[in-house]
Amino acid sequence: MVTGSSLDHSSEIRGLGAYRGGVAESPRQGAGSVAVYTAMRVGLFVGVWLLLQLLTPIRGLWAAVIAIVASGLISLVVLNRQRTAMGSVVGGFFGRINARIDAASQAEDHWEEQAHVQAQGQGDGVGDDQVAGADQGWDESGPDRPATDDAQRSDSPGKGD
Repeated sequence: MVTGSSLDHSSEIRGLGAYRGGVAESPRQGAGSVAVYTAMRVGLFVGVWLLLQLLTPIRGLWAAVIAIVASGLISLVVLNRQRTAMGSVVGGFFGRINARIDAASQAEDHWEEQAHVQAQGQGDGVGDDQVAGADQGWDESGPDRPATDDAQRSDSPGKGD
């Protein structure tokens, strides 16, 4: 009993990639569907514009605007299959770009995490329960904080005794 189709395997052997929804995933064939849709869309516009030039007195910019709108409406029905094929190619292209961005972001996050772990492991000889510089004796006053003195603290011995 044959479980897979020979067409699927032979296309992968030739390097054409797998088919999904009738659209090849090969970049060459993907570019072809974009080119075919674009050519058909331009041809439809030119055809409608020529009809307007031959059959109506409308000329110039108005003829171009009407041809764009009319060919757009016609292409919604006539070029649906080509637009779907092109959309899957373009979606796959940007999906691969997003996957690369996500992979690079995850690699960067992993690298930063490893650097953070190594920095904690090398440390300043300070235990996990201590903060570096907490018992240093220097004054941590700044422009927002007045200098403190042990004699001014309410919890220091000798003040309330």
